[in-house]
Amino acid sequence: MVSMFERISKLAVPVACLSVLAAATLAAAPGSASAGRFHVYSCRMPSGESAPVDGWSGSKSGTYTYAEDTCSRSNGALVAALRNATGRTANTDIATWTLGVPANETLAGATLWRAGDADGGAATSTAYEFWFAGPENNLGIPSDNFGQCEGGVFCPTGVGNAGQPLSSTNRLVVPSSNLGAHLYMNASCVGSSEYACPTGEDPNGYAAVVYLFAADLVLEQNAGPSASGVSGELASAPAVSGTSDLAFNATDPGSGVYEAVFSVDGQVVQSTVLDENGGRCKDVGQTTDGSPAFLYLQPCLGAVSVDVGMDTTKLSNGAHHLVVSVLDAAGNAAPVLDREITVANPTPSGILGSANGPANGPANGINASATPTLVVRWRGTRSPTLTSRYGRVLSIAGRLTAPGGVPISAAQIELHATPAYVGAKTVALASPRTGLDGSFAVRLPHGLSSCTLRFAYRTHLGD
Repeated sequence: MVSMFERISKLAVPVACLSVLAAATLAAAPGSASAGRFHVYSCRMPSGESAPVDGWSGSKSGTYTYAEDTCSRSNGALVAALRNATGRTANTDIATWTLGVPANETLAGATLWRAGDADGGAATSTAYEFWFAGPENNLGIPSDNFGQCEGGVFCPTGVGNAGQPLSSTNRLVVPSSNLGAHLYMNASCVGSSEYACPTGEDPNGYAAVVYLFAADLVLEQNAGPSASGVSGELASAPAVSGTSDLAFNATDPGSGVYEAVFSVDGQVVQSTVLDENGGRCKDVGQTTDGSPAFLYLQPCLGAVSVDVGMDTTKLSNGAHHLVVSVLDAAGNAAPVLDREITVANPTPSGILGSANGPANGPANGINASATPTLVVRWRGTRSPTLTSRYGRVLSIAGRLTAPGGVPISAAQIELHATPAYVGAKTVALASPRTGLDGSFAVRLPHGLSSCTLRFAYRTHLGD
């Protein structure tokens, strides 16, 4: 069933009636100014699976002092430890693990799962101890330190449960005042330099030991990606069909270029990871805040040149509003393309109707009807004919309803223009879609000359 409504437009300058799509935006602009965030798991993921320790580096001084990475083992950890030894003097023997955050990223949050003890104990003016620090590693400045365990009366039985890495007793949230470019984990003999630490050890032979079983790091990035060199069918073709491509270059100064997101008529229809960077640029999930999670501090490539296809057969034929954005791993976005496209795929066999029966294609809209009412009018006048100066922006409003005034929403309305000069061919203009109340609006393109506009509604797509 086709309902037609015709209006005649007489414009002042008698030039050809143009079928003009809305202008495309081919962006080369930087991404959003709002900061994006992503997680990085170190040593162990929330699922318990082992993870790399990207960004962490170990160092040690003194004999029988250890900075070891055992994260790949069962119940493994980053270990900073001092074995029991005689003759240790304070402030000379220390084991440290240091996390360094890349430039253009900041540490916005961190949760650690740790356990340890300082069973070597304390003596006159000395003690075995482990502690965490940030953003500086200065034991002499109390504000730099947190999570200390000092041997003797202050931490007689250690902290956490070394046999259950992700136990709630091992959880330590890094205070916001200690977030910055670095985090530190230390085990040491501390005190007055002229004094010696005592001899003592835990059942594993350690005088001081701290295990970092897992870290959930939240990184923030302010500067986003940018796109340039946009080309391809989706960027410029008058009509697209099948799988149409979009090529562009993208760069990002921090976490790297992650994915392209395609939105059609305000709905995301496709998200494509642009380069998995050998598996590093892959969201491993398991977050509770909806942010992506990776296993590396800079998971994705800083620059890519890509050609991405979009399957247009999943869209109905006709005009659609396409927006493509590029995202970095932190979720910062930059525009790549913003334009109207016309989808023109061949109608599948069996969809078309015939004179002997109705079409069997999908219904065109919610509450689709074979006996609809289509009302169209110029904005600002009730006359079916409008005369206007050339170049003026003209608008048309319409509404589509089923019997009883029931609105037909999400329906495609076809719009064709036939120029007034002899022999002119009818051309298709961008087709509007009806809203929840069945209404729609059309803003005619600049340069439209004397022509007849025809609006049509098909009960079934493909009629």
